[in-house]
Amino acid sequence: MRKIPKEKALNTYQRVKMSPIWRKKQYEAKAILRKRRNIKPGIETRTLILKQIRHEPKTVGEIAKNLNMSYGRVLIQLKSMNKEGIVDRTKEKPHYWYLTGFGQQVLA
Repeated sequence: MRKIPKEKALNTYQRVKMSPIWRKKQYEAKAILRKRRNIKPGIETRTLILKQIRHEPKTVGEIAKNLNMSYGRVLIQLKSMNKEGIVDRTKEKPHYWYLTGFGQQVLA
């Protein structure tokens, strides 16, 4: 077995710091659904949508315009999150979507 000189050997912290896991995207905890299959594009889309409606309710059109996504793509994700109880919409038109407070929470 070949020995690596001490000056060239990496300690555990350096190895972890250089690993690709540090380059992974940060997803919103509520973007992970329990009743549906979670695939990467869906999780990414739901994360972006949740960031949009975190501070103030918005319509589907406003969210789609801000994210440069199609109306249908945003609406499908909002409806799937609505089934999980993560988001809800106002009764009167135009429908504004907002967070309900349910769903997975970020542990701090």
